[in-house]
Amino acid sequence: MSPPARPEVGKEEYLSKSKGIGGKLRKIPEDFKVLEFIEAKANSHWAWAQENKDGRHCIVKIISKNWDTHMLVKELSRRLGIGQRAIGFAGTKDKRAISTQYFSLMASTEKIKKLEINNVELELMHRTIKPIRLGNLIGNKFKIKITGTNGNKKKINNILDQLNGGFPNYFGIQRFGAVRPITHLVGEKIVRGDYQGAVWDYLTKDGSDTMGAEAREFLKENKDWKAALEKFPYNLLFERQIIGHLSRNHDDYIGALGQLPENLSKMLVHGYQSLIFNRVLDHRLREGLDIQRPLIGDNVIPVDNYGGPDQRKIIEVTERNQAKLEKRCSEGKAWIAGLLPGARSEHTGGVQGDIEKTVMDEEKIGFKDFIIEDMPELTSLGMYRPLHQNINQLEWEIDEQGNPIFNFWLYKGTYATSFLREIMKCEDMRTY
Repeated sequence: MSPPARPEVGKEEYLSKSKGIGGKLRKIPEDFKVLEFIEAKANSHWAWAQENKDGRHCIVKIISKNWDTHMLVKELSRRLGIGQRAIGFAGTKDKRAISTQYFSLMASTEKIKKLEINNVELELMHRTIKPIRLGNLIGNKFKIKITGTNGNKKKINNILDQLNGGFPNYFGIQRFGAVRPITHLVGEKIVRGDYQGAVWDYLTKDGSDTMGAEAREFLKENKDWKAALEKFPYNLLFERQIIGHLSRNHDDYIGALGQLPENLSKMLVHGYQSLIFNRVLDHRLREGLDIQRPLIGDNVIPVDNYGGPDQRKIIEVTERNQAKLEKRCSEGKAWIAGLLPGARSEHTGGVQGDIEKTVMDEEKIGFKDFIIEDMPELTSLGMYRPLHQNINQLEWEIDEQGNPIFNFWLYKGTYATSFLREIMKCEDMRTY
């Protein structure tokens, strides 16, 4: 087996071979619209969607513009006077977008009705017993415009023909940080127990073209917490919380990381797992191996009650069941599994397992490293994710300005940008 490919984040191997159309996403937030949905095929939906007048949680539908989910949670917490753990949401959304999503708020209806937040529309739905948790959705519907393209219908049709209804299920650049792709770097330091390095990466790495660039450079050069606190912009709330803690508690880097919301801290570790997943998928494609037709030794994820992948279950591919599982995968009712490594993980069999071992050996990381003893809440047990995903109910058109507009929906955890990068094939990650 050849050495594992190590592409830059966001520049993994494509499935389609035709030249892309270029362009840019999110020239304005209205170009990227995403809507959560929680029902499919008439199945009953999540418990939090069931009204109960005695429930402690209020379900609200929020339409937000230019709001990062974690920042919105922090603002809701501040305005309502409740802890961030009293706020539930099903999935994080891109900042530069118009996002419609559901939240559960452990707050009074009176306070919620009085909420007024810039670029946020809030609709109070009902009370419920159960809060919303991460993953409590079926998927997301998208309406996305690509501007500034050099493409045309023929180019797009050629690419769509090659994709044949699906695409490599990479974690999108947003997982790692669209402007500062450092999430995986910070997560790696946490997994290795280098909490000081994790904090410094979070505060200062790769910030030359971003908000607070001068403050990051000042901190890197002077290492003066109190002076840095005066220079970091107020809207860099998480950075300021970390710096404030270290100005009062020198060298307490574990405590500093503890200033971040738990969901955000977990995303740092998940970012490193996502990097390993992407590297394995990239390597499989570069080896010319199929990501939709299972090989002997692969693990396959079966369909769940909503038609999506049931990531809690896997089936090993053997000579006896290979033909049946290949048929299920071709029908979009099963998916080859990729590994998100964790403390309870085991390597896949066959060629896929060989790729996993090669990538993790090069990373010099093992499954037990994902036990974070100093911050046990960040320990990850590992799970599976489809290598391939379907583009559901795709419709597209070219508007009067020559911009393609795509309408489609994806199962939860799937990135629209991972599909659109096949169409665009841009070298500059900032275009996504």
